[in-house]
Amino acid sequence: MRSPGHQGGAAVLMALFVATLATLIVTGLFYRQFVLLRTIENQLLVSQSRQLLRGALDWGRAILREDANRSSYDALSEPWAQPLAETRLDQLGETGSIASLASIAGSMEDAQGRFNLHNLVNNGEIVDKELESLRRLASLLELPTQTADLIAERMLESEGMPPSSDDTPGDGSGEAERVPLPLMLPRDIRGVQGVAPEAADRLAPYIVVLDERTAVNVNTASAEVIAARVPDLSLAEARSLVAERERISYFNSLGEVRTRLGAKGSAVTDSELSTNSRFFFIRGEVKLDRAVTRMEALVKRGAPGQGPAAVNILWTREI
Repeated sequence: MRSPGHQGGAAVLMALFVATLATLIVTGLFYRQFVLLRTIENQLLVSQSRQLLRGALDWGRAILREDANRSSYDALSEPWAQPLAETRLDQLGETGSIASLASIAGSMEDAQGRFNLHNLVNNGEIVDKELESLRRLASLLELPTQTADLIAERMLESEGMPPSSDDTPGDGSGEAERVPLPLMLPRDIRGVQGVAPEAADRLAPYIVVLDERTAVNVNTASAEVIAARVPDLSLAEARSLVAERERISYFNSLGEVRTRLGAKGSAVTDSELSTNSRFFFIRGEVKLDRAVTRMEALVKRGAPGQGPAAVNILWTREI
């Protein structure tokens, strides 16, 4: 028989064990509830941030519509090209409940200031003049010229992709699976077989993939892209042209550009160089409490002379 002292000690230990176990269980429940509430709160913040970004995208489209009615050229001196520094929404006139908690920043980039890979292929064939331009761009960036050939071949292969409809006739040979997906983003060239990742990263800021053939806007393009676009134009001469552009703010017409290029300007057609654009990147960032959401969109503005300039969204993505 155990003494009453031993029995009392065991009872105390059991009580302490039960109390500790209950505390652990309650603590675990509270922690799980806290995590659940924090998760729901974060999802709500992200959802609100996305809504704010959609508003910022509409604001950017409105600026581009207004710009189309204001001028016949597109240049880096115009309002659309000026970045919006991080600014609280209440400083922009917003009076909503989250206006004092949220800040927004954004910028736009002329997509036609880059080399359009869509130009490489026409009617199922590689366009030699466009391929030569891309080779020059690769050379100016100190990349193997083979990089341009590999990208052109990939563009040609992806142009041959059959329709994705379920009733598309086929022989079951799996040929459709061997056709690569079309390139959409500049960074997609990382997936081109034979192109080194370092070369893809170096080239990506100078290229774009649009849904139609476009000219390079000499008012917004870099010296490297201009030198690649104009045959026999050296990088030094292209930099001199960019410096002249910065001095006078913009070129009003392609005739002005040809005058400054001299004899080399006569080799450039209206389909290769321009002073206006229809394609633009819109980028935005919203900070709302702990949530930081970034967005990038490619938009396409209606052609001049076709009534009010509609600005359509081609794609959007979070970055």
